[in-house]
Amino acid sequence: MKLAVAGKGGSGKTTIAGTLARTFARAGRTVLAIDGDGNPNLGPTIGIPKERFDAGTPIPHDILEHREHDGEVTVELALPLDEVVDRYALEAADGIRLLTMARPERAGGG
Repeated sequence: MKLAVAGKGGSGKTTIAGTLARTFARAGRTVLAIDGDGNPNLGPTIGIPKERFDAGTPIPHDILEHREHDGEVTVELALPLDEVVDRYALEAADGIRLLTMARPERAGGG
């Protein structure tokens, strides 16, 4: 199952995404959470201590390939997903693995 949470700023997306991730993980599902926000806060929401989250490494832009087809741009990984997860994911509570797309040191306290 793939699930995306989107909406306007301040609508509770991070809280909902974190709650869903923890609920699915506690039910025995394998959960890979991806925080694509430019101000990432999902890590602390799913139980990663702030110090460890701040020290994490976001996915480098050079392993993202932008492709355009018929005016539509897609982004794909230049490496297999398992390799990206092994290199860059942080372990969170309940066995959740988290990938971030932005630098945690730029994150606010939101």
